[in-house]
Amino acid sequence: MQLLIKNFHNTLRYRMVSSRGFSRCPAHDDAVEKLTSLQSISGVVSNSEKESKTQQYNTRNANVELTRIYLERLGITSSDLKSLNVIHVAGTKGKGSTCALTESILRHSGYSTGFFSSPHLMEIRERIRLNGQVISRELFSKYFHEMWEKFSQCKIENADEVPSRYPSFIKYLVVMSYYVFLQEKVDVAVMEVGLGGRFDCTNVTPDPVVTAITHLGYDHCSILGHTIGEIAWEKAGIMKPGVPVLTVPQHYQDSVPVLREEAASKAAPLLTVPSLEEYPNAPSSATAAETWSDNVSLALQLAKTWISIREQKSNSLCNGDGVREVVSSPFLIPKPFLEGIKYCQWPGRYHIVYRNSSTFYLDGAHTPVSIKMCSKWFKRCTESTPNKRQKILIANTTRDRQIKQFLDIITSDIPLDQVIFCPNIASNTYVVKDCEWPEDIKSGMVKRAEENRRQWSEMCPDVPAFSFSSVEEAIAHIESSGLEVDVLVTGSIHLIGATLHVLQPNFLDERSQPNQSQSALCGE
Repeated sequence: MQLLIKNFHNTLRYRMVSSRGFSRCPAHDDAVEKLTSLQSISGVVSNSEKESKTQQYNTRNANVELTRIYLERLGITSSDLKSLNVIHVAGTKGKGSTCALTESILRHSGYSTGFFSSPHLMEIRERIRLNGQVISRELFSKYFHEMWEKFSQCKIENADEVPSRYPSFIKYLVVMSYYVFLQEKVDVAVMEVGLGGRFDCTNVTPDPVVTAITHLGYDHCSILGHTIGEIAWEKAGIMKPGVPVLTVPQHYQDSVPVLREEAASKAAPLLTVPSLEEYPNAPSSATAAETWSDNVSLALQLAKTWISIREQKSNSLCNGDGVREVVSSPFLIPKPFLEGIKYCQWPGRYHIVYRNSSTFYLDGAHTPVSIKMCSKWFKRCTESTPNKRQKILIANTTRDRQIKQFLDIITSDIPLDQVIFCPNIASNTYVVKDCEWPEDIKSGMVKRAEENRRQWSEMCPDVPAFSFSSVEEAIAHIESSGLEVDVLVTGSIHLIGATLHVLQPNFLDERSQPNQSQSALCGE
């Protein structure tokens, strides 16, 4: 299955502007400024990495309870959350794609949907979607300021327990997603875990309809643990008593006993989904990434299970008589499900942009397994292109991710003509309000890019390597040659967002127009 984002505006020219990210909606800009003043995700992760394991546990253990308190300040109860018929998804690789597919399938089946995801690519409001569309700037600002006013007026009884009148950045957005979905009266809320699962803010939902765990792997190890068992324990924390949990065949078998043990402790039926090829009318694509097929099967089973439970046709799944680990059965895929797969849109993952004489292949892969899948996808996509087209890599790595391992994986599949390293910064000449980094972090990312270039030059001295301080400079360098090139951009989802700001600054607005050609998950 390939998530193919096509840009039909091939005549778009590279241009410099003084400012981007200003939405022509002052109330929205005010909301973004207030949000970013609360706390950044980079700050949360960076601070957590510096804490001891005990400190991390105590800090993160408070996340769910604090989120619950902030919801209560808005008058949102546990029964309100239950009314959202939540689908909760955790995992290392593919959880966002699985959520997007599940949402699309249910929407094409006639249900109204809410979808919360993280992080965002270009604008913060991307994290909240209603019926497949990013929430509008006007609606985002309306609900944001309603909440802000309620928080500002609420009486704080115990300042020691809740140190702030307002939630932190991440908590605010999670709480806001529930608030929006309740106000909009959606039939289903699809919630993607942000980090881990057990202590993630989204784990405030006491009684989801169904949960899921996608492929597990090594990521955020300084926080989640350095073994697959530790990471699996974190992810398995979203399991709830008697609630079915679906998963895919895991690459790392050490995770399986951990998932089984957690499911047994919660009397939660644990179901492993079949391979996509087992469905009698499975969609297919010659350029599909291997793990994408597992995501599609998981989404199909999530949607089927959710509908069955909603229609009270699957009570046996939740009878509380213990764990029954079975392989969930393939089925004849209904037409609405197939349409949901075909027209699923999930930017930044297996995403292709055509621009002048260059083709950019964007994917936010950042773990060893996902990088391998990404490089194979790029190889398959470019096998039929003329040999004269150069193959260029634009890459970045962040935090504890190792550049040498990353590059070894890439070069084993792709003969590169040039490598460029740059930070997750769109431009040094204009402001991207929703993706702005503090100066100290920007400086660190620029240094990291140069260090990555140095390491590459030691590994592969025959392949030219460059480092730039922004994506804008990197793309200007590529286009100055005038050559026809295939460019793979990967290593960080934030790098993908910065790249889209340069290549397609109006991408979100174009996607919201009904007459614009939009990307689809290609199943033909």
